[in-house]
Parts: sequence; structure tokens; C-alpha cells
Amino acid sequence: MKISKWIARLLLFVASVVIAITISPFRFFYSPVVSELGYSYTVSSAAESPVQFPNNYKQQFVHYVTVDCPTSGIVRQMYIDRPSLESLKANETFPSGAVIVMETHSAKQGSDNRLIPTQLNNLFVREKRRGWNVAASGEWQSAWYSPSGSLVSGNQTSCIGCHTQVRDRDYLFTLPALQAAAKTGQTQHQQTEFSTSVCR
Repeated sequence: MKISKWIARLLLFVASVVIAITISPFRFFYSPVVSELGYSYTVSSAAESPVQFPNNYKQQFVHYVTVDCPTSGIVRQMYIDRPSLESLKANETFPSGAVIVMETHSAKQGSDNRLIPTQLNNLFVREKRRGWNVAASGEWQSAWYSPSGSLVSGNQTSCIGCHTQVRDRDYLFTLPALQAAAKTGQTQHQQTEFSTSVCR
């Protein structure tokens, strides 16, 4: 009788392990490039978006430019992972796995003619990876996240529609500011060159 109970418990344990191993690929999306860059990320299904949210970007990434958008009353704070900034500085290229985070803030007019952020509205993450040959977007893909880091949308249509305007900058509006930040080590500040934007 004791042996039967022991065998039943053993079988239950083995079954639990098998179930856990079976369902784990559907619950976790692992990105080795992201892991090697040294920051954690919010897990979302690859079917929702292959572009993951870097949880600790405030600590691990470099704030390279603040962009004022007076027409829409929005301030954008732009961040890039440090290894990609170093690569851009050294050889003027983005490595596979480069990630840019854009915070969009509601803003009020400051006394020095600059906008002052008042509230974080959204986060947009843009990632470049070798093999992501997206039409009219180079190797970049984008995702829209809420301030809490929850995925809002992984749809590429509106992102591509805007970024094709700057295909000569590797589809990045802030590439000149990014190059200046890489060269000087200083956070840049500028007004947007474009009057309107989907990203608010």
C-alpha cells in the first residue's frame, strides 16, 4: 500500500514537470540579442510583437535627445541602449539588436521658450535586427507600449507611414541628434522638423 502511494506521487510529480516543459515555449519569448545587451524586458507573445519593452531603460540606456513639438504640445524624450551608441560612435553603424525608446509627454510652455513635460502619455520602442527586412522600414520594427509597459499595439502601418519620410536617415527622425550625442557625449535638444505626428 505504501509503495502504491509512493508510485502515485512520483507519477504526479513527473506529469507536472512534463506539463510545465510543454507549455513554457508558449508563455515566454526569449531574445538572446536583448539578453546580451544587459537589460531585462517585458515578455509578450512573439505573435503580438517581436519588439520587447526594456524594463530598465531609464538606468541602462542613454538619453540622447529631447524633442519639443510646439504644434502638438508634446515633448519626446529619446533613449538608446549604450552598446548601440558606442557602436555608432566607433563605426557609424547600428548593430543588430539596437533599441530606441521614445517617451511622449504632454507639456506646457516654459519661460525659456522650451516645453516642460507634465505627464508621460506613451512609450514607443523601435528595434533594428538583421533579417527583419520590413518593406519601407529597413530592418526596423516598432511597438507601442503604455506607461506601465503593457503592449498597446505591434502594428507597423502607421510607423512605416511616417518613417519613410526619413529613409535617407536609416528611417530615424532623430539620427542627426543621435550622431551628435555619440560624438559629444551630450544630450541634445531640438524642435521637431515636422509639424504633426501620430506619436503623442
